[in-house]
Amino acid sequence: MKPAVNLDAAVIAKLTKNVKIAILGNVIAVNDPIRMAEEIAMLDCYSGGRIISGFVRGTAVETLQAGISPTENRGRFEEAHDLIIKCWTEPGPFRFEGEHYQYRVVNPWVVPMQKPHPDIWFPGTGSPESVVWAAKHRHPYMNLGALVDTTEWLKQVYIDTAAEEGYQAGPEHFGYLLRCLVADTDEKAIEIGREFMWTIEHRQRGPVEHNDPPGYQSRAAVAVKAQRPTGNVAGAGGLGVGFTYEQLQGVNNIIVGSPETVTRKLTEMIERLSPGYLHIYGNEGAMKHSDVMRSIELMGKEVIPALHEIQLEPYESKGKAGAPPKSGTAGLGP
Repeated sequence: MKPAVNLDAAVIAKLTKNVKIAILGNVIAVNDPIRMAEEIAMLDCYSGGRIISGFVRGTAVETLQAGISPTENRGRFEEAHDLIIKCWTEPGPFRFEGEHYQYRVVNPWVVPMQKPHPDIWFPGTGSPESVVWAAKHRHPYMNLGALVDTTEWLKQVYIDTAAEEGYQAGPEHFGYLLRCLVADTDEKAIEIGREFMWTIEHRQRGPVEHNDPPGYQSRAAVAVKAQRPTGNVAGAGGLGVGFTYEQLQGVNNIIVGSPETVTRKLTEMIERLSPGYLHIYGNEGAMKHSDVMRSIELMGKEVIPALHEIQLEPYESKGKAGAPPKSGTAGLGP
């Protein structure tokens, strides 16, 4: 979580030579889309064409802080997306007159190295209409920490929407984020991993109504989130709010353990979700630097090589994904 993620991307661009750099993502609904377009284009040039540009709506708190009505967030996001694409792909000068953004003259100076533009990823936590929007634009959808039942349903929404749009979705269109830490023993990993609860326990810094003001979420998104056992529908992210540390381990939303344990549990998740991209959230709270670096070492040397042996299952459309799953023992994520 950064106030200016593009600054980190600039540093990474100069410290690396070959890896892709995924930004997840810029909050384009509350920032100047033309500046966003040019900043990301500059990063693509700095890195030699290695940027993956993630666009996010941002939280309700960010929308309120920007002095914007929460009811306008989605419309501003979609309009900003269209303007950024136009800046990347059409030479200026041109005029742009939208509902939320009006520019008499747009004349982008910097354009991306990648043509027609960098890949765009769309991260989200649980809004079905966001998944539909991503599928209609053929942008890969990255689920950020929803519990697996809801994640499977959202993935199917993407697959079915893609079929309606005339293409077949595959693992390259879907990613999943979870919290994961590896230590030399299960006991040590479980102890260290308790810090993964830090965000959930300390995230509220202002009035609770700022997390989910009227109009920020659609009724469909609220209905999905309300089916969690806690009934908590706050709009600021997934990660199993309302569950204990032990419960989150039980549903593999937090995976901690020795290399053998983590490999087994990640394999279970990959075989169930078949994600083309697996995002590891591996550091939180007061974790010691040495513990985090040991986790990275074990992950790279022992866990990831084993995961590369897994064959991903192809995706299949079922026509309509239907309603979200009902709450069971595993519960639902946002």
